[in-house]
Amino acid sequence: MNLLDFLKVPLFQRAFLGCLLSGAGLSLLGLVVLNMNLTTIRFALMHIALLGAAVAMVLGFSPLVGAILGIIIASLLLGPAGDYIKVDTGIIGVVFMTGSLGLAFLLFYKAGVPAMDAFALFTGNVLALTNADIWVIAALTLVIIAVFLLFYREIQMLLYNPDLAGSLGVPVKMLRNGLLLLTGLAIGINIRIVGALLIDAAVLLPAIAAMIVSRSLKWTLILSSVFGVISQVGGLMASMIFDLPSGASITLSAVLILCMVGLIQMITKIQIEGGLGK
Repeated sequence: MNLLDFLKVPLFQRAFLGCLLSGAGLSLLGLVVLNMNLTTIRFALMHIALLGAAVAMVLGFSPLVGAILGIIIASLLLGPAGDYIKVDTGIIGVVFMTGSLGLAFLLFYKAGVPAMDAFALFTGNVLALTNADIWVIAALTLVIIAVFLLFYREIQMLLYNPDLAGSLGVPVKMLRNGLLLLTGLAIGINIRIVGALLIDAAVLLPAIAAMIVSRSLKWTLILSSVFGVISQVGGLMASMIFDLPSGASITLSAVLILCMVGLIQMITKIQIEGGLGK
């Protein structure tokens, strides 16, 4: 089958649409994670997803539903918990990460839950997306884009200097907690697409590539979305053409884009410095 033949199949159409929407909207939150020092948060949410999956399996529900519910609850609690004990959100993420992992393994042992069923979340399968999944991804993408459009100035100040933003009347805690919730939802959705272990490819790598070539928030967001779409859709297409695992293909596409952007930036810098030296 060629690429056009694949795209005639509803299963691949849903996968293509899911990657397109995820890349366009969910990749925007990588900038939030990087600028607000929330890199530990993604590990915490992955481990909480494992705990949520374990709880769901004990109760007889789908592990994926449990994982996403766990991520949502944790996303709502991370910010307020950090404020309550007066530590950085990234630090409280470490507490959530280790605690959730310990509880998950305790459940596996005591309840006789098959751990491998829960760990299957860490691989992902974009081809398993349903129509309901597509609607959820589309809704979340629209919400994320709307938040960045409506609160662009406030987010810009928050990412630049939270203390200054607070002194200027920006509701820093509310905005931060809202972005944390969206980040958690984005991670939960991307677990469905690329798996928990490859989540950085979908959320962080497009933002890192955008930050290499842009210094303004506006263009960093635009480029992050563009790189997100290229990596996810391009990776999916490569997996169809070359018969590769979709999650790994999307990840390697994001890595390739990052390397290419870095190389182009380095060559451009050398050329500029060479021109100035003449």
